[in-house]
Amino acid sequence: MQSTDSIIIKCLKAGNQKVFESVYDKFFGPLYSYAREYVIDGEVASEIVQDTFLKLWEIRETIADNTTLQSFLYRITRNNCLNYLNHLKVQKKYLDYTYLQKIELELNTGALNDNSADKIISEELERKIEKTIQSLPQKCKQIFLMSRLDEKKYREIAVELGISEKTIENQIQKALKLFRKHLTDYITALLIVLLHFI
Repeated sequence: MQSTDSIIIKCLKAGNQKVFESVYDKFFGPLYSYAREYVIDGEVASEIVQDTFLKLWEIRETIADNTTLQSFLYRITRNNCLNYLNHLKVQKKYLDYTYLQKIELELNTGALNDNSADKIISEELERKIEKTIQSLPQKCKQIFLMSRLDEKKYREIAVELGISEKTIENQIQKALKLFRKHLTDYITALLIVLLHFI
């Protein structure tokens, strides 16, 4: 007697869209919750799960008949999450606090030339950075400062605080998202002003 998964997989291989939709309806919610364990952003997690089902459809003809469908979908989702997190690490140099420090350094260079306008801009940016840091939730702020100010690695912070490295990474991403939200408009306006004088 064939298992339910085996029958579903054969239907998928035959291109049965109704069966595919039933699989989607059954597993989307659990897979989304699973993805959120890796990814903070709900929209990103949703896109990751969408990609899981897209891949299921694309490779349906190559799936072995004895595959356990649930495990298969969770494995794809996990790999998609890890690929996303690896992508974030590659892009991190453009997104993290060092980017803000670079801008601050450039502004401070102007202040050293006794340009009062540049000095005012630099001081304002410092205030906005400090205000953003202070607005972070307590645990998030603690982890962010340990990482960026004390230059500790995720593993060191995890050991010191008794939490997982994944939690550390999630909290750092949460902090960076808030920085981008609070400072993007300010930096854009600032660059427009600076370009005006170039």
